[in-house]
Amino acid sequence: MSRRCLVVHPGALGDVLLAGPALAHIRTLGYRQTLAVTPRLVALFEGSGLVDAAVDLETLALHRLFVEAPHRDALRALTAFDAVVSWMGAGDAAFRANLAGIGRPTVVARAAPPAGSGRHVSRHLLETLAPLGPVPADLPVMSLHVSEEARTTARNWLAARGIAVGEAIVLQPGAGAATKLWPGFPTLARRLREDGLPLVALAGPADHAAVQALLDVGAVREDVLARDWPLADIAALLALSRAAVGNDSGPTHLAAAVGCSTVALFGPTDPAMWAPVGPRVRVIDGRAEGSAWPGVGRVEATLRALLASPARELPREPGQAESVDAWR
Repeated sequence: MSRRCLVVHPGALGDVLLAGPALAHIRTLGYRQTLAVTPRLVALFEGSGLVDAAVDLETLALHRLFVEAPHRDALRALTAFDAVVSWMGAGDAAFRANLAGIGRPTVVARAAPPAGSGRHVSRHLLETLAPLGPVPADLPVMSLHVSEEARTTARNWLAARGIAVGEAIVLQPGAGAATKLWPGFPTLARRLREDGLPLVALAGPADHAAVQALLDVGAVREDVLARDWPLADIAALLALSRAAVGNDSGPTHLAAAVGCSTVALFGPTDPAMWAPVGPRVRVIDGRAEGSAWPGVGRVEATLRALLASPARELPREPGQAESVDAWR
């Protein structure tokens, strides 16, 4: 019988996707995994094939472990697992002690290395697993499955707009913080559309201003906005598209994870820590040119080079890469 491992990650979409290589490694150690995440992410990871099950983190009521001598019911659910990995609670002595008290192999570690460390989050998370077994030198390959139902939804949506599978260029102009928004999206989108490339834009609940800027310059039409889609359908759209260009945001990490050719744009955040992980990723960091953000011309050239490159696998190990050449 396979051993069972509970993995706890309280982060947002991009943060959890960067744990993909570590999750793949846990499986090679012989564990069936249950991933506890925020409610919005459960459906995506439940059908991802990356883990065996996904549950709402809140249902575990792990907040009860942040006190000394918790009621025994607080630990009961955890005893069903042969190991527990928590990328939460590392800074709390009571939480660490209570997890250790279940008498199972446990890992309690921070979800990211210290800022400025130059260590990528995926590498950091992988190395936290050393108590469970030897850690590989290379990042394990992660594979994120997209359901056929979601593929059908995305395929039909594209077809209704006259876009064939494998043709769309998906733009992700939004991000979780205003400081992560690359200002060049309207200009880039207008250039790509003038060149006849079929564009699609993702529009989340917090992306109104960024998306409206594309509409205002006529770079995209309202009917090609994938507005407020479920994450599983966004994953399918990205998997069926030719390429994606996005800010340091969850959907950009999702594009990389499903194997879409991805251009990830970084300004204030450090790609050495936060670059997406996937087989066809190009990272552009404006700081390489001494600027807050990369210029539109550089982003366009990188995208076109990626579109022209053969569909071969690129290095999966993220690092200081700042341009198309650095990823070869």
